[in-house]
Amino acid sequence: MSNKIRRLYWDSSCFICFLNRDELKRRAICEEILRAARDKKVTLYTSMITITEVIYPKRSSLPHCRKLTPMEADKISGMFKWKWIKKINVDERISTKAVELARDYNLLPNDSIHAATAILQNVDVLQRWDRDFGAVAHLVNVEDPTPLTLQTTFSDMLPRIGPHPDDFESV
Repeated sequence: MSNKIRRLYWDSSCFICFLNRDELKRRAICEEILRAARDKKVTLYTSMITITEVIYPKRSSLPHCRKLTPMEADKISGMFKWKWIKKINVDERISTKAVELARDYNLLPNDSIHAATAILQNVDVLQRWDRDFGAVAHLVNVEDPTPLTLQTTFSDMLPRIGPHPDDFESV
Protein backbone atom coordinates (compact mmCIF):
# COMPACT_ATOMS: atom_id res chain seq x y z
CA MET A 1 0.00 0.00 0.00
CA SER A 2 1.35 3.42 -0.98
CA ASN A 3 1.76 6.30 1.46
CA LYS A 4 1.49 8.78 -1.41
CA ILE A 5 -0.70 11.76 -0.52
CA ARG A 6 -3.56 11.97 -2.99
CA ARG A 7 -3.65 15.19 -5.04
CA LEU A 8 -7.23 16.41 -5.56
CA TYR A 9 -8.50 19.25 -7.72
CA TRP A 10 -11.87 20.76 -6.81
CA ASP A 11 -14.16 22.38 -9.32
CA SER A 12 -16.25 25.22 -7.88
CA SER A 13 -19.27 22.89 -7.56
CA CYS A 14 -17.56 21.13 -4.63
CA PHE A 15 -17.30 24.38 -2.68
CA ILE A 16 -20.86 25.36 -3.62
CA CYS A 17 -22.19 22.02 -2.30
CA PHE A 18 -20.13 22.52 0.86
CA LEU A 19 -21.98 25.80 1.44
CA ASN A 20 -25.45 24.69 0.35
CA ARG A 21 -27.99 23.91 3.08
CA ASP A 22 -29.86 21.58 0.71
CA GLU A 23 -26.79 19.38 0.15
CA LEU A 24 -26.24 17.82 3.60
CA LYS A 25 -24.79 14.51 2.35
CA ARG A 26 -22.49 16.19 -0.17
CA ARG A 27 -21.52 18.82 2.40
CA ALA A 28 -20.45 16.10 4.85
CA ILE A 29 -18.20 14.51 2.22
CA CYS A 30 -16.70 17.88 1.27
CA GLU A 31 -16.16 18.80 4.91
CA GLU A 32 -14.29 15.54 5.48
CA ILE A 33 -12.06 16.23 2.48
CA LEU A 34 -11.38 19.77 3.71
CA ARG A 35 -10.40 18.38 7.14
CA ALA A 36 -8.10 15.87 5.42
CA ALA A 37 -6.49 18.71 3.44
CA ARG A 38 -6.07 20.74 6.63
CA ASP A 39 -4.45 17.71 8.30
CA LYS A 40 -2.19 17.13 5.24
CA LYS A 41 -3.75 13.76 4.43
CA VAL A 42 -4.62 14.98 0.91
CA THR A 43 -3.47 17.96 -1.14
CA LEU A 44 -6.34 20.08 -2.39
CA TYR A 45 -6.02 22.34 -5.45
CA THR A 46 -8.41 24.74 -7.15
CA SER A 47 -8.19 27.58 -9.63
CA MET A 48 -8.38 31.21 -8.57
CA ILE A 49 -11.50 31.52 -10.76
CA THR A 50 -13.24 29.24 -8.27
CA ILE A 51 -13.43 32.13 -5.79
CA THR A 52 -15.51 34.18 -8.22
CA GLU A 53 -17.69 31.23 -9.19
CA VAL A 54 -18.43 30.39 -5.55
CA ILE A 55 -19.04 33.88 -4.23
CA TYR A 56 -21.07 34.99 -7.23
CA PRO A 57 -22.18 31.69 -8.78
CA LYS A 58 -24.15 31.59 -11.98
CA ARG A 59 -27.74 31.45 -10.83
CA SER A 60 -30.80 30.20 -12.56
CA SER A 61 -33.95 32.27 -12.74
CA LEU A 62 -35.37 30.52 -9.68
CA PRO A 63 -36.98 33.00 -7.27
CA HIS A 64 -35.05 31.72 -4.22
CA CYS A 65 -31.64 32.65 -5.71
CA ARG A 66 -30.12 35.87 -4.44
CA LYS A 67 -26.81 37.66 -4.18
CA LEU A 68 -24.77 37.18 -1.04
CA THR A 69 -24.51 40.03 1.43
CA PRO A 70 -21.05 41.60 1.82
CA MET A 71 -20.67 39.84 5.20
CA GLU A 72 -21.55 36.46 3.67
CA ALA A 73 -19.12 37.05 0.78
CA ASP A 74 -16.38 37.88 3.32
CA LYS A 75 -16.99 34.60 5.17
CA ILE A 76 -16.58 32.66 1.96
CA SER A 77 -13.52 34.70 0.92
CA GLY A 78 -11.97 33.78 4.27
CA MET A 79 -12.35 30.11 3.40
CA PHE A 80 -10.18 30.64 0.31
CA LYS A 81 -7.40 32.05 2.51
CA TRP A 82 -6.91 28.68 4.19
CA LYS A 83 -3.35 27.55 3.54
CA TRP A 84 -4.43 23.97 2.88
CA ILE A 85 -6.32 24.95 -0.27
CA LYS A 86 -3.69 25.41 -2.99
CA LYS A 87 -4.99 28.16 -5.26
CA ILE A 88 -3.56 28.15 -8.77
CA ASN A 89 -3.35 31.38 -10.77
CA VAL A 90 -4.55 31.33 -14.34
CA ASP A 91 -1.35 31.99 -16.27
CA GLU A 92 -0.48 31.86 -19.96
CA ARG A 93 0.21 28.12 -19.87
CA ILE A 94 -3.18 27.35 -18.30
CA SER A 95 -4.97 29.78 -20.62
CA THR A 96 -3.40 28.19 -23.70
CA LYS A 97 -4.33 24.69 -22.54
CA ALA A 98 -7.87 25.88 -21.66
CA VAL A 99 -8.38 27.28 -25.16
CA GLU A 100 -7.22 23.96 -26.61
CA LEU A 101 -9.61 22.00 -24.36
CA ALA A 102 -12.54 24.31 -25.08
CA ARG A 103 -11.92 24.00 -28.82
CA ASP A 104 -11.24 20.26 -28.96
CA TYR A 105 -13.78 19.05 -26.36
CA ASN A 106 -16.45 21.75 -26.46
CA LEU A 107 -16.00 22.77 -22.81
CA LEU A 108 -17.33 26.05 -21.46
CA PRO A 109 -14.60 28.61 -20.72
CA ASN A 110 -14.52 28.19 -16.93
CA ASP A 111 -14.77 24.40 -17.21
CA SER A 112 -11.85 24.41 -19.65
CA ILE A 113 -9.82 26.47 -17.15
CA HIS A 114 -10.62 23.97 -14.37
CA ALA A 115 -9.69 21.03 -16.58
CA ALA A 116 -6.49 22.71 -17.84
CA THR A 117 -5.44 23.58 -14.29
CA ALA A 118 -6.06 20.03 -13.07
CA ILE A 119 -4.17 18.53 -16.01
CA LEU A 120 -1.17 20.87 -15.73
CA GLN A 121 -1.04 20.46 -11.93
CA ASN A 122 -0.82 16.72 -12.57
CA VAL A 123 -3.45 15.93 -9.94
CA ASP A 124 -4.67 12.41 -9.26
CA VAL A 125 -8.30 13.39 -9.83
CA LEU A 126 -10.54 16.31 -10.75
CA GLN A 127 -13.50 16.19 -8.37
CA ARG A 128 -16.77 17.86 -9.23
CA TRP A 129 -20.47 17.72 -8.49
CA ASP A 130 -23.00 18.39 -11.23
CA ARG A 131 -20.49 19.17 -13.95
CA ASP A 132 -19.61 17.04 -16.90
CA PHE A 133 -15.91 16.70 -17.58
CA GLY A 134 -16.44 13.36 -19.28
CA ALA A 135 -15.03 14.68 -22.55
CA VAL A 136 -11.60 15.11 -20.90
CA ALA A 137 -11.73 12.06 -18.61
CA HIS A 138 -9.03 10.43 -20.77
CA LEU A 139 -6.71 13.37 -19.90
CA VAL A 140 -7.43 13.58 -16.16
CA ASN A 141 -9.33 11.25 -13.82
CA VAL A 142 -12.77 12.73 -13.06
CA GLU A 143 -15.04 11.74 -10.17
CA ASP A 144 -17.56 12.96 -7.64
CA PRO A 145 -16.00 13.56 -4.21
CA THR A 146 -16.24 10.41 -2.13
CA PRO A 147 -15.90 9.78 1.60
CA LEU A 148 -12.33 9.15 2.68
CA THR A 149 -13.34 7.22 5.80
CA LEU A 150 -16.41 6.06 7.67
CA GLN A 151 -15.99 9.20 9.77
CA THR A 152 -18.18 11.12 7.29
CA THR A 153 -21.19 9.32 8.73
CA PHE A 154 -20.49 10.91 12.11
CA SER A 155 -19.56 14.37 10.83
CA ASP A 156 -22.31 16.01 12.88
CA MET A 157 -20.36 15.04 16.01
CA LEU A 158 -17.16 16.75 14.81
CA PRO A 159 -16.40 20.44 15.18
CA ARG A 160 -17.51 22.37 12.09
CA ILE A 161 -14.94 23.55 9.61
CA GLY A 162 -15.34 26.81 7.75
CA PRO A 163 -18.50 28.63 6.78
CA HIS A 164 -21.69 26.69 7.30
CA PRO A 165 -25.04 27.05 5.52
CA ASP A 166 -26.48 28.31 8.81
CA ASP A 167 -24.16 31.33 8.49
CA PHE A 168 -26.23 32.63 5.59
CA GLU A 169 -29.70 34.14 5.48
CA SER A 170 -32.38 31.69 4.53
CA VAL A 171 -34.24 32.55 1.42
